Amino acid sequence: MPSYDVIVVGAGVAGMAAASALARQGLHIAVIDKGLPDVLKTGECLMADALKIMARLGLSEDFLAAEHRSLQAYDVTWGQVPGYQRHLLGSASGTGWIVNRRHFDAMLLEHCRRHKVAVFWQNSLQKIEKNAAGYWQLQLKGQQPICLSARFVLDASGRARAFVRQLGIASRRLDKMVATSCHIHSVSELSASVASIASDHQGWWYYAKYSATRGSLCYFSDGDLPLPDGPKSLVARASEQSLLAPLLADARPMTATFKRCAAYSSVLKSCVGDNWLALGDAAASFDPLSSYGMTSALSGAFYASQALVRHFNNQPKYLQTYQQLIQQNFLTYLETRLQEYEKVSGYDSPFWQRRRQEAAAGVVPRAEESDGRHSLLGH
Repeated sequence: MPSYDVIVVGAGVAGMAAASALARQGLHIAVIDKGLPDVLKTGECLMADALKIMARLGLSEDFLAAEHRSLQAYDVTWGQVPGYQRHLLGSASGTGWIVNRRHFDAMLLEHCRRHKVAVFWQNSLQKIEKNAAGYWQLQLKGQQPICLSARFVLDASGRARAFVRQLGIASRRLDKMVATSCHIHSVSELSASVASIASDHQGWWYYAKYSATRGSLCYFSDGDLPLPDGPKSLVARASEQSLLAPLLADARPMTATFKRCAAYSSVLKSCVGDNWLALGDAAASFDPLSSYGMTSALSGAFYASQALVRHFNNQPKYLQTYQQLIQQNFLTYLETRLQEYEKVSGYDSPFWQRRRQEAAAGVVPRAEESDGRHSLLGH
C-alpha cells in the first residue's frame, strides 16, 4: 500500500497549491481527484494583493509569465443605482487579472510535478478508516481499486466535502445559490480589461474575457428559481441586460462548457480534527460576489501548509491558529455579504426578498473560514 505524509483530497486551486507548498518542504504528498486535469473551468478575477500570497507559495513568477489579462475596472449595474465603473488603477491594491483558468491550473499542476507530488486522477474517495498505528487508509474508486495510506489528510474537495462528510462533521448552509455558466467565443474588444456585473430580477450576472477570443459568462440565482436551461438560453437572457448586450453581440456559446454547480455560502462546524484539516470551499464556501474565491483558496493553502508543517514539528497549536483564522475571516465575509445585498432595492422577487430578509435581520452566524478582502462591487 503506497504511504504518504499527506493525502490531499481534491485537485482544485486550494488542493494543488497546498500540495505543492507541502512538497516544497520535503514532505511526501499525494493528491486524489475524481476528474481530469484538462477540464475547462470558469475564469475568475484576482486582485493585485493576491500576488503576495502567490509569492509565498512560490507561484508568482510563473503566474506573471503566463500573461493573464489585466483587470483595469469593473462595469456595474446593481439594483436601481445608475451604472458605474469601478476603476482599479487608483485603488489601494491596484489593478488585477482576469484569470485564464486553463493556464492557471496547468501552472499548479506543473509545480506539483516539479516537487514530485503523486496525482491520482479519476479516483473518488470510497471509504476511510484508521489503522492501529493511527494512519489514515483511503480506499479509492476508479478504473482499478486503490488503497493509499497517510499520516494526515487535507480535504480540499470543495462543497462536496468528500472526506469530512464521511467523518460526520456538521456543516451549515446559508442559502440556495447556484451558478449557471458557459464559456463563449467572441472577438469583440469592448470589454477588454474589464469585468462586468449586472443584477436582474432573480439574481445577478458576471462576464469577463480571459483571452482575445474567449470569455466566461455566469448567472447566479437560487436553485429553486427558474434558470437558463442551456448555453443559448444563458446567452439570450444575458443579452437582455443593457450592460451585457453590446458585449455579447457576437458571442457564440461553447456548448460543451455549459454547466450548473453549487455556489451557496456554507461553513464546517470545525475545519481541524484528529490528523485532518479542511481548506478552501471544504472549510467554508463563499458567495462569488465577495470575490473571495481564488484568493481565499490560495491563502487557505498557504496557512494550512504552514500550520501542518509546524504540526509535524511538534507544534500542534498552529492547527488551532489556522482554525481561528478561518473563523474570523468567515465572520468578516458574512458582514460584507449582507452589506452588498442590502444595497439592492426595487426587485420584488424571491431571490432579493431572501437577501433583504438577511440584511434586515442583521444576524451574522458564528462559524468559520478563509482569506479574501474584496467585494466585486467595491464601495
